[in-house]
Amino acid sequence: MPCGYTIDLAQSLVLSRGWGVVTDRELLAHVHALTADPRFARSFRQLVDLRDVTDVQVTASTIREMVKLNPFGAGARRAVVVTNDVVFGMARMYQILTDESPDELRIFRKVDDALQWLWIADAKAELLSVLSQTSPISGLD
Repeated sequence: MPCGYTIDLAQSLVLSRGWGVVTDRELLAHVHALTADPRFARSFRQLVDLRDVTDVQVTASTIREMVKLNPFGAGARRAVVVTNDVVFGMARMYQILTDESPDELRIFRKVDDALQWLWIADAKAELLSVLSQTSPISGLD
């Protein structure tokens, strides 16, 4: 199952990662799990690493649902890192549909730029190591 996250309480940061083929089910499971996580706070920042996503099987309906379910509050910076155009298109659709301040979510092609924007560039090695070890959300059999 190609979606997972880790919460770094010291950094007030959610590290989310997708890989392989991402589907509606995985995206919705991700947002529901994060919302239910007692460690999560709406003010946390988020780094979403989608560099290893090979295909997206997500409907426009799910993207709209993700906007409605967004657990992050106003002012919470979220950076999405993508490397292919299809994933960029999905992330851009989400960004356009977000009726909150659009500057809270930015899409990047380079992870270094995302880390800089989130003010966590000095922790790059540690954060990328944690991201690479992110486990899938359980219960998606």
